[in-house]
Amino acid sequence: MSNSKKTRRGRPQKPTHLVARQPATVLGWTMRQFRESAIWTVTQTAKQFACSPSYITRVELHGAPATRELVQFYEESFDADGLLLSLFAVVEHAGQQNRRRFGGRRPRLVPAVPGDATAFIDDTVPHGTLMLPGLRFAKTWRIRNVGSVPWRDRRLERQGPLTGPGLITSERYVAIPDTEPGEIAKIVAELKAPTYDCASIAYFKMVDMNGLLSFPDEHQLGLDVLVLVRRNTDGFQDPPEVEGQIDTSG
Repeated sequence: MSNSKKTRRGRPQKPTHLVARQPATVLGWTMRQFRESAIWTVTQTAKQFACSPSYITRVELHGAPATRELVQFYEESFDADGLLLSLFAVVEHAGQQNRRRFGGRRPRLVPAVPGDATAFIDDTVPHGTLMLPGLRFAKTWRIRNVGSVPWRDRRLERQGPLTGPGLITSERYVAIPDTEPGEIAKIVAELKAPTYDCASIAYFKMVDMNGLLSFPDEHQLGLDVLVLVRRNTDGFQDPPEVEGQIDTSG
C-alpha cells in the first residue's frame, strides 16, 4: 500500500452505451479512471505495485490481461467498492467461455449479418442508481432495429457469472421480442442487487438462437446495468421492484 495521500475527485463515469468495448478493455478503462481520479501517475502506481509502467499502460489502454493481484491492488488503493473485482469476474468468465466454445483455440471472428444494425433508445435504472442490499429490481432497455434484418429468436446473454459476492444476480438469458426493421424492442431483465455495500456492473450481449453473438465485431451491441449498493439510501427513489426467484441455473 502507498503512503501517498489519496485524493478522490468523484467516481469515474462509465463509457457510453453501444461502444465497441470488450470486458477486458472496459476493466482497463475503469482502472485508469480510478487511478487518475486519485491523482496517481502510471510510474507511481507501477512502483507501488512493483511492476513496470509499461504493464500498467498495456492493461489500462490496450486491454492486456490484468492479474487478480493488480485488480485487488487498485481496489484497495483507490476505494473501488468492489466494482473492479466485478469487472474482473466478467473478464475471467469470458475467457473460460471462449476456451470451452472453441476448444482452447482463438475464437474465429464471425462477421455480423449484412444489414443487421441496432440503435440504443433509452433505459431505466440509470448508471449509479443507489439501492438497498439484496433488492430485486427490473431493468428495461429499449433498442431500435435500424437495419434491414428482422430479429428472430434473439435474446440477451449475461456476460460473466450469474451470481456471486459483489455481483448483480440475473438469469443467463433475457428474451428479446421478435422485431422488424424500424421497430423498437423493449427488453426487461429481472435482477437482484448484491447483498452488501459495493458498486457492481453486469453486461448483456445479443445472441441468436444458436448462442452466437449477433454483433461480434465493431458493431457489437452491449447493454449494461451499474448500481451502487448502500444500506442507507434515504432520500433516493427505489427502482422498479420484481417478485419471485431468479433462476441462475441456465
